[in-house]
Amino acid sequence: MNLTNLIKNLLNLQKKVDTKLLPSQGLFYKEDFEIQIKKADIRDIVEYEHNYKKDNLGEIIYRVKKIVENNLILTHGYCFNDLKSIDIIFLFLEIVKFTNGKPISLSYFDEEIGIEDNIEFNSTYFNYFHIDDKIMESYDSKQRVFIVDEYKYSLPSIGVENCLTSFLIHKTNQPNAIVYNSYYYDFTHFLDDKNFITFKEIENLIQVFNFDIEDTELKKVKKIVKIFSPLQKYSLIKNGRVIDINSKIDLEKIWK
Repeated sequence: MNLTNLIKNLLNLQKKVDTKLLPSQGLFYKEDFEIQIKKADIRDIVEYEHNYKKDNLGEIIYRVKKIVENNLILTHGYCFNDLKSIDIIFLFLEIVKFTNGKPISLSYFDEEIGIEDNIEFNSTYFNYFHIDDKIMESYDSKQRVFIVDEYKYSLPSIGVENCLTSFLIHKTNQPNAIVYNSYYYDFTHFLDDKNFITFKEIENLIQVFNFDIEDTELKKVKKIVKIFSPLQKYSLIKNGRVIDINSKIDLEKIWK
């Protein structure tokens, strides 16, 4: 950490985020990849709230991404697109908490004791995926991937996710657009640390993973994705009870 960042941290203007406490658990970031966040300024918040459209999921996702992109400080040589897409919401909520200076508390009904209870969204209560020792044997700490059945598994970056989204939007204007709804797109989990992919590369990967690949190999790929699927879920845990948060965070009024 350089002197400027150190002073900003001491003045509570920036905050370091431990990548091990992200949903990805830092497993897929290079060892020198460091994340700091800063407080969102009033322009960020006004733009977010003014453009928030609760019936437009695409717009909500875009606004969340912009908040993170605008208030992120990464190690030199890395950029927003290098983030794993699963970490975006977690970082967004960390920025909201840091900006507002207060925790994000969620209410839920505890069926065991029959009362309403509260839980904070933070790393203490986050329900992290426990990767057992057998799976960890396949982890390559230098490449920052899991190598299973000779396939290198990694979580997709936000850059790759954005490229795929742009590709599918582009295809909606074509006569055969409907066929793209049935294709298999989990090849994004086997692109190592790529943060960008061209339309031509996407077309090639669609061809390979949907038409050229042998059934035995496709079964391997799907099995690998299934093994790590819990890494891509958000939930909290309290007193041994898992609490789903999908409908409990009001993103529209999150800054209030």
